[in-house]
Amino acid sequence: MKKIVFFLICLSCIFTLSPYDKSEIINDDTLPIESVEPWDYSSVAFITRITNDSENWSLCILDTSNNTRKIVEIPIASQKSVCSCSGTQLLFTTSTSGYRELYSVNIDGTELTLIDRVNNGYFSTPDWSPDNKQIVYTKTNKHSSKGRHKNDLIIYNTLDRTHKIVNVLGEEKHDPTFSPNGTQIVYSATVPSDTLFMLSHRNHHIFKIDVNGKNNSLLIKEASFPKWSPLGNKIVYLSSGLNGSSQIFVANSDGNNQQQLTSSVAPGWWDTGFPRDGNEDPQWTTDGNKIVYVSWENGKPEIFIINADGSNKTQLTTAELRDDYPKITPDGKHILFSSRNKGIMIMSLDGSNQQVLSNVGIFPVVCK
Repeated sequence: MKKIVFFLICLSCIFTLSPYDKSEIINDDTLPIESVEPWDYSSVAFITRITNDSENWSLCILDTSNNTRKIVEIPIASQKSVCSCSGTQLLFTTSTSGYRELYSVNIDGTELTLIDRVNNGYFSTPDWSPDNKQIVYTKTNKHSSKGRHKNDLIIYNTLDRTHKIVNVLGEEKHDPTFSPNGTQIVYSATVPSDTLFMLSHRNHHIFKIDVNGKNNSLLIKEASFPKWSPLGNKIVYLSSGLNGSSQIFVANSDGNNQQQLTSSVAPGWWDTGFPRDGNEDPQWTTDGNKIVYVSWENGKPEIFIINADGSNKTQLTTAELRDDYPKITPDGKHILFSSRNKGIMIMSLDGSNQQVLSNVGIFPVVCK
């Protein structure tokens, strides 16, 4: 119960804005200057409240004609949807009467498929395999026969709709992702001695396992939220910097050559090890040379870009309230993101040519 209360308190803090406002944008002449080309993607998926007085979130699609429509009629949990590598399917979760459900659906709303359900629990962000034939996720049930949380890492086969619980190291497992070649999975998890700061990077560790369940190993201690580079030779992740602040690191895919890329902290921060103290949500560019991320160094979330070796940090947005949830477009030239006061936006990789795509919505992702 103490863990649950602490987690809810921290979630509420993450979405509390500080009074700090504008900051100077760092100029970087090494970044290419380019114009945003005409919007040539078929659609952008996001979640939104259709009406201001609605309590329910809806999963929506914005097409090239700037039309927004709901993909499914059921209410959605306030959680990122995940697009398949083919760009034609989405994963999303619902939350109704104590139940959480994980679904897949085609972007045109057809073939709605219930993948899994949990009572009084939750799912971590799922991930598609590169061939779209498998989905990996973690499922946490807050009630078990022994009075403890039951937390499983599961691989779902989309062809025969079967589930396989993979026996892996660690207890509270989160955010598994497939390697670019689909043969391995990295994830973060706690160990039995971890008691405080349930979601802190200090009490998580990064593990790796083959998709067949073999060769499970500890990669990086006191780290979480791992993401493979496009070539699969590196991993970007979050770990603790100065006095436990949340910072972005990069390491080889075997866990060696760990390098801290960021070090900034938010004004007025305090030692919790949570993203609002420093930096979060790193995203590789498609060439693997740069990392886009969210920083709280000016007191509110804003989007930055940095070279994968830690050089040429550049601020891309100056938020009035908050700019976050960046997503690189498949062509590698643009960044989708959420702006609290503007909606779903797009900009060039250097931060220029910022445009509003939708006046409402969060968690944008490009689909076909």
